[in-house]
This record gives sequence, structure tokens and C-alpha cells, in this order.
Amino acid sequence: MARKLTAFEKQCTTINNRLSGYPKGDKERKIYGSVYQPGIITRMYRRRRVWYCSECGSQIGVLTQEECPVCHKKWTAACCDEKGREVGYHMTLEAKGDIQLTRIYRVERTTHYGKQATRFVWEVERIMYSPTGERKVFARNIQAMSWYYDAFSCGSPIKMKRECNHSQYSASKSQLRYNLNVWSYDIQSLTEQWKYKDIPALMEDFKGDTSAVRVIAYPWAETMRKTGQEKLFRYLVNEMESLPAGCHHALNICARNKYTINDPSLWLDHLWLLKYLRLDTHNAHYVCPKDLRTQHNELLERKRHEDERRAAIRREREQKQKLERMEKEKTAYRKRWAKVLPLTLSGQNLNIRPLQSVEEFAEEGNAMHHCVFAMEYYKKSTSLILSAKDNDGNRLATIEYNTKNKEIVQCRAACNKVPERDTEIRQLITSHRADFQRLLKAA
Repeated sequence: MARKLTAFEKQCTTINNRLSGYPKGDKERKIYGSVYQPGIITRMYRRRRVWYCSECGSQIGVLTQEECPVCHKKWTAACCDEKGREVGYHMTLEAKGDIQLTRIYRVERTTHYGKQATRFVWEVERIMYSPTGERKVFARNIQAMSWYYDAFSCGSPIKMKRECNHSQYSASKSQLRYNLNVWSYDIQSLTEQWKYKDIPALMEDFKGDTSAVRVIAYPWAETMRKTGQEKLFRYLVNEMESLPAGCHHALNICARNKYTINDPSLWLDHLWLLKYLRLDTHNAHYVCPKDLRTQHNELLERKRHEDERRAAIRREREQKQKLERMEKEKTAYRKRWAKVLPLTLSGQNLNIRPLQSVEEFAEEGNAMHHCVFAMEYYKKSTSLILSAKDNDGNRLATIEYNTKNKEIVQCRAACNKVPERDTEIRQLITSHRADFQRLLKAA
């Protein structure tokens, strides 16, 4: 049954359906020019000691020229390859009522010696933010078998995506799933909430790093800026997953106690340890330590002891489960072969009988140095395991008899060697094949 969409999701879906994914004309040229600056080409191509312009494909002649004599574009690097492909991303900010829309375009540029450069601009992601900070991601499908993170499928539609498909991942980590490294940006319009957050100045301050836009969309990020936690804010712009999920209230505690975080990475590790050890993250004694490094080291020691305690509990639980499984196997074995276990075959100084219990499997494996117990032959429903001994009780061989095919599968002496009385053992079992089948039929 499909999940019912919320009002915000319905509004985002409506906006998404009205947008087109492939810009054309002036819009395409503007996006292309923002990623690959007009008047500049990134490389020249050489073939047989002749240099070509990668933008228009014309022959340059000598490398000392600063620009192409045909298209008059400057070059920034030289390349000996005959063909090249470059990919960049451009982001635009648009206001759709009270919803802030972030559109991300993929710009591909393919060059080949002697040919004019080809370009392809298409939209891959749309991220919409509500006035309360909630966000929804719309994107094209990503090729599942590709090694690359941004291997978008060009023909797939842009539709709503789930940012976190597994509950074991924290919400902060899922925010980076659709966080591409955008090269350039363009602010077309902003909602009242984003104007209040001073997005243009923020983007200029971070030199176009669009991760700042992702961070500032959340209320806890705004708290950092207002309370002067600039170092922590700048650290989380590129390390947003470092903030433990559900610990955003710690920033308010730092603000109330006028605690400045001078070492963001150490403080975030310290906060993660508090959560791991189930300590009170609402307590200023833990969240705002006077000596951060000393308390961090103390928590590390407590974590080591806690890991040892949890490992001991885990080993004890696994051992208990193993014993319970073994008891079930013992009961199942005795029930499965109850009618056959009393069978005894006797010959000249030779006695053959089935192994009576799982404990005897262990004794047989240890005495004969083979894998009848380790490989759990007692679990096989069609294999009856027998032990051959002489009149003095010395073990001669271990035999696997297939009750379905009515044949001996293997007969092993100590260390998986061939028994000295192998022929005699096989003849004795074969001669009593009818007894096996009669008992098995009764069972």
C-alpha cells in the first residue's frame, strides 16, 4: 500500500511536475558559460606535433600563442590526448511561493582534435526546502552498477527520493546522499526565510561552496551562526555527518552557558562518546567541559571498558545460543534414528553399529582425527554414520551410509586414511542391506 503524501510533499510534487529538466537557448548557454567561463578553453590537443583548439577544433600552429586565431579563446593547459570529457555542476536558487527550490544542472563538455566542442546541459537534482527547514529531494535515477557516485541516468524522470533507506544510518549522514560538489551557482530569487538567513553573503563568504546552503537550511545551523559558533559551523559545512543525530539540543546548552567551541572535531567526537555511553547530553557538565581534552580521554577509557563488557555479554549470549542449538540437534538426532540405533552388525573380530548420540560424534571425530563432528554429519537426514570396532574396542573405521541410495558413501580410518579391513567392512554392511531398509521403513 502506497504511503500517503504529506501536504508539503504534495506541494513539492506539484512544483516538480511543472518544471522541465533540459534547459534550452539562452538558459543553456548561461549555465554552460558559468561552468566553463566564456573566452577561456581548458586545454589544447596535440596530434602528430600539431596543436588544435579544443573549443572550435581549428589548428593553432605554435604553442606559444596565447589564444586561438579563429575563436580567439585563451587556453589554460595543454594536453596530449586526442579526446577529452569534462563534467561540472551548476546550481540555481529559485523561490516558489514560500518554498525555496534548489536546482542542480550537470554540464558535460566533450572535445576532440579537429572538431568543435560539444556540450550537454541537463538537470539532475531538485531540492525543496519548507519554511520550517524540512526538505525533499527530487533526482534522476543513479545507475546501480556504476562505480561512480554521480552516474545519473539521462533518460530517467526526476522524482522524489528517499534520502535514507536504512534505519541504521543517522539522519545527518543521509543529508549527504544528494550533496554534489557544485562548481558555480546563480541566485535568481529567495523566499523571505532565506533572505533573513542572508544567503548571498553566506555564499560569497564560502566562495561558492554550496554545502553551506545545505547546512543553513536547518534551524540548528542557524543557531550556530547566531551564537558565535563560527568554527563549528565552518567545520560542519563539509563534515555535516559528524554531528550525531538527535544531539542538536547540545548547541542550545552551549549558548545558555556561553561556551565557545574552539576545537570542533574534538568536541563532536566528545559528543558522540556521550551518546555511545548513554550519558546525559542535556547536562552542561558533559556538553560544556572545562577541560575538553581531559574529559575526552576519560570517556575513551570508559568506552574501552564498555566495549569489553558488551563483548563479554555478546560472547555469553552466543555461547548460550550455541548450547541451545546443540540440545535441539541432539534431540532431533535421537528422534530421527531411534529405530536404527539398536542395530549391531557382527563379524569375525568386527562390530559395526550406528553412533548413538551427538556426543559420540564428537568422540569419534577426536579419536579418529577427521571431520565427522566438525562438519555436522549428524544433521544429514539421509546419512547414517556407523563406527567399526574390533572385539577389544579399538576403532577401525567411520562409515557413512546413504539410506536413500542404499550405498556406502565413504569409509575412513584415522586421519581419513583407507582402513586395512576396508573390503571386509563393506561386505559386512552390504550383506545386511535388507536389515537397514527394514528398520528404516519401520522408522
